[in-house]
Amino acid sequence: MGSRQLRIAQVIMFAQAVASLGIWIVQLLTISKRLDHNQEVAGSVWFVIVLNPLIAALVMLAAAFLARRPWARGLALVMESVGVVSALISVFTGFYQAVIAILLAIGVMVLVVSAPRRSVPVL
Repeated sequence: MGSRQLRIAQVIMFAQAVASLGIWIVQLLTISKRLDHNQEVAGSVWFVIVLNPLIAALVMLAAAFLARRPWARGLALVMESVGVVSALISVFTGFYQAVIAILLAIGVMVLVVSAPRRSVPVL
């Protein structure tokens, strides 16, 4: 049962990472369009553009090793917590569809925490 929980969490996390990269591409295109029209791009947007692929990569890393390495559980919980905070900010700024991201992140955290731990040698 525990292995199944972690596999479900992995699938969700890979989907989250792919979706995050898709959003990142849309953000890049939007910034490019604004720059082409000599519009200003806020500094916070540049920060998000740098941070978003890093977060996606860390989520993929945690998902890839979730069932095999104990440290991946901690990384998964940290990255899902970052996802919840990010989605909450999105909800508060009017993007209410981000509630789905919050629910998925909480679901992953529940799956990861409730999955039994096996003793795996750390390499």
